[in-house]
Amino acid sequence: MHFLYLALFILSVKALPHRCTRGQAVPAAPLTPSQTPSNATLGCSVNQTSWQFDHKNHANVTLGDRSFLVHIPTAYCPTLPHALVVSFHGYKANDVRQELITGFSAAGLTLNGRGIVAVYPNGQFGPGKNGNEIIRAWQGAPYSPPGVDDIAFTQQMVQLLSDNLCLDSNRFYASGKSNGGGFTNLLACTPATAELFAAFAPVSAALYAGANPADCNPGRSVPIINFHGLADKIIPFDGQAADSQGRTEYATPNITQYREAWADRNGCADLPPDAGPSLGIFASVSHPYTQTTVKTSNCSEKSRDAVVSGFTVDNLGHFWPSTLGLDSGGVPAPFNATEDGILPFFDAHAFGSA
Repeated sequence: MHFLYLALFILSVKALPHRCTRGQAVPAAPLTPSQTPSNATLGCSVNQTSWQFDHKNHANVTLGDRSFLVHIPTAYCPTLPHALVVSFHGYKANDVRQELITGFSAAGLTLNGRGIVAVYPNGQFGPGKNGNEIIRAWQGAPYSPPGVDDIAFTQQMVQLLSDNLCLDSNRFYASGKSNGGGFTNLLACTPATAELFAAFAPVSAALYAGANPADCNPGRSVPIINFHGLADKIIPFDGQAADSQGRTEYATPNITQYREAWADRNGCADLPPDAGPSLGIFASVSHPYTQTTVKTSNCSEKSRDAVVSGFTVDNLGHFWPSTLGLDSGGVPAPFNATEDGILPFFDAHAFGSA
């Protein structure tokens, strides 16, 4: 009789749907529509993905003639929706380099209390600045490959990710450095992708006219956090009318004016004269780290989704800020942009939140 009870107990346990425990990832049992979280994408309602992840939780995925690197957290749970962070590399860089300098794949990072699915796409090969090179680049730059629609590629990539992984569709985020930062800005300016990603983080962004269009009209208030160094000689903080060779297609805006334009676009207004010191459209100015000034738009009380936050770093060059100097040859920045700025900002912004 005892063996009969034991057998029944084992069968009942096997019949239970898989559950994820802390630090454990398990294959997903199929979910019925009523079990699928309302903010989850299709990947939460299908069996475990066929993508092959290595011992470091990486998978290289091909989409047409393009590829992207996917990293899932150690505690990835295929029945619980996870936030997605897509990070676009800079000119001449690639997916592996972007993962290294940003640290979005680092152990222990979370959004909304769960590990992050971090994705690093590869740009298409283009002619480069000299016109006779073969270098990866993103749409919006003078050197980007002609005729390539990176916005459509991004939409297709996110759909493929959603089909294969359990993602929280309210918490998709876009970030990028330099040329990838400019493309991140273009995604924020484009209605279809402004509605796809909840918030954006351009770092040392190359804001050429193609990446920062004068008719930027996202169709909603867009949360943006931006980082730029005063010692950036590639994309000067004060802007430039042309590059060193006099090419006007390489003109870029003053970063302060760029931030103000986003705040204005989001419906922010200058503070009234009786509100105190004249801060213009930014209600908050702080210095949380040495040689660092952070200005935040005064829309935070009006609308959480209208926030524009700008980090200006005195001695920072054309780099992704890191205390380990991962992007600057070992020269440290006074803070980590990813952990200290971007992830807290992303965590505060999600579609459907109050």
